Amino acid sequence: MNILPVVPTLKASKEVTDLLGTDPLKVWEDIAPRKTDFPYAVWSVVHGEPDNNLDCPATTDHISFQIVVYDSNQKRASEVRKVVRQVLEQHCYVTAIHPNHFERIADTNIFGRGFDANWFLSR
Repeated sequence: MNILPVVPTLKASKEVTDLLGTDPLKVWEDIAPRKTDFPYAVWSVVHGEPDNNLDCPATTDHISFQIVVYDSNQKRASEVRKVVRQVLEQHCYVTAIHPNHFERIADTNIFGRGFDANWFLSR
């Protein structure tokens, strides 16, 4: 199964790097490092399957993933999600927007804004 090029795709966008930095780009697979400064994004594969053919091996993988932007600022979390979505939609299909997520860690309010998408990735 291929690894989705989420990070390289977002890193190539000036709009995203203006919001999430460049060294490093604050986008991680599965979990962000402890004490990462806000805002940042985390993406995870939810489901993947080969697009099988009868006459030859699969040439495409169909991968469902989700991405969530976390921030201590509610409005900025939504704005970053919007920019990330606009960039990724050039390569995949957004299938759902997550309900807004909120949690409190110590004295910090954390807002999560995300979406689900499907990416058909050539092997």
